[in-house]
Parts: sequence; structure tokens; C-alpha cells
Amino acid sequence: MRKTVLVTIRGTRTSELGEQETIELVTKASLYKKKSSFYIVYSESEISGLAGTTTYLKAEPSRVTLKRMGTSELKQVFEEGIHHEANYITPFGSMWVGVLPWKVEVDLTEVGGSINLEYELELGRQKIGYNQLSITVQEV
Repeated sequence: MRKTVLVTIRGTRTSELGEQETIELVTKASLYKKKSSFYIVYSESEISGLAGTTTYLKAEPSRVTLKRMGTSELKQVFEEGIHHEANYITPFGSMWVGVLPWKVEVDLTEVGGSINLEYELELGRQKIGYNQLSITVQEV
């Protein structure tokens, strides 16, 4: 099973000072299932600032892995209560990105669903705020 779906990605970042910034991206993606995991694959655009990069999301019942390949490269794992660090390589250099999720919800089926992540975000091993990431998948 591989199908084209519409993916809405909404990210909200709250800084240490309580300032919020929200971005939303709607794009077509491929959705497929392998064993008990769902995969969502889409090309980034100029809007996200990652043109030339392909994003792969692997959604398991209690873990989400985000992998970017192309002009930017990253493999970040989200598991409730587990701190993960990754080296984020961009055309402008690389940096350490850390996440400490307190919410990882995966509710996907062959016809769509959602992924919800809430986590503390670190850049260069310094906490910079809190993020909420909501990914909705719909049939086209």
C-alpha cells in the first residue's frame, strides 16, 4: 500500500520568555505501511526554508523518527521521556539539536490520521524553548 496523501504540518514554538511563533505547511506526500510502522515522505519547499530536502517520518506506536536528506540532513528520534541528540547538517553549517518529548501520540491508519509531538528543544546543547508539532494526514 502506497498512496498520495495531503499532509498538514503545524509547528508552534514557545520561547523561554513565553513568546510564540507558529508555522504551517500543507503539502502532498506519500504514505505507506511496512510491518507495524507508517511512513510519510514529502519534499520540502522554499516556504519551509529546506528546498532540496526530502523528509521521511517513520511513525511507530510509541516513537516517531524524522529523517531529512538532501541539502539538509538530520535524523531525530522522538520518544516520551527520552532525550535524543542529533547532528543537524545544513548548507550553512552543522549544529547539535536535542529533543526531550513529553508527548508522542501516533494515530495513523491506511486512510490517514495524526501525529502529535510536544517536546523541549535544544540547539547547541542549550534549551531554547518548547515545541508542539501536529501532523495531519488525509486522503487526496
